[in-house]
Amino acid sequence: MARTRASALRLQRRRTTAASARPRVSSLPALMRPHSRFGGATWRLTDMGVEVDGALEVTAGEPLSALRVWDAWRSSIQRWAQHYAVPVELVMATMLTETNGNASRVRLEPGYVSDDATPHKVSPGLMQTLVSTARHALGRPGIDRAWLLEPDHLIEAGTAYIGGQSTATQLDPPVVACAYNAGGVYANDAAGNRWRMRQYPIGTGEHADRFVRWFNDCFRMFAQRGDAPAMSFYAAMRNP
Repeated sequence: MARTRASALRLQRRRTTAASARPRVSSLPALMRPHSRFGGATWRLTDMGVEVDGALEVTAGEPLSALRVWDAWRSSIQRWAQHYAVPVELVMATMLTETNGNASRVRLEPGYVSDDATPHKVSPGLMQTLVSTARHALGRPGIDRAWLLEPDHLIEAGTAYIGGQSTATQLDPPVVACAYNAGGVYANDAAGNRWRMRQYPIGTGEHADRFVRWFNDCFRMFAQRGDAPAMSFYAAMRNP
């Protein structure tokens, strides 16, 4: 009896460890079925990435940018993706969409006065997370531009923000893209926005379009490399 109970506990620990190492995407079967938001384009998650209106969109040529980002910041991406239970492709696609992996880029929004006076108007680093958003996501009011220009710090903040929006997004890639960009999931019925989700520039679908292509490039890269971590959609689609 003691041996049986000990064996059961060891098995439970192994199962718990394995489960915690994988994305907590309870809606994965739903993501694999064609769906949309606000009556826009229809998409689904496949084992090759996100298919939009029946087409798999990628960037031209080999997925070299995805490879560059993965090789440069793999350790931080994996660490914070694991910590916040966010699939690594969402982190990488956000980096590539926001800055193409440029860790020193800083964006100042209209109305910017100074970092102290308008922290909601300055977005430093790889994932272009607003200083005010990073403070809120991590619960650290002392975060500043210099802290976020450290790639590991910014990856932590950006990944925490994606994780914090997961109730609204269900970690659905195009929805994650729009929520990260617009601060939430909101309707936008402009004719030029096939997604019908608010994103910038307003009235277009450009942000989600780029995000999906980068997301799909991550799948291409993992297919070539064979090193997708457990905390990835690529692995989850192959080991449901």
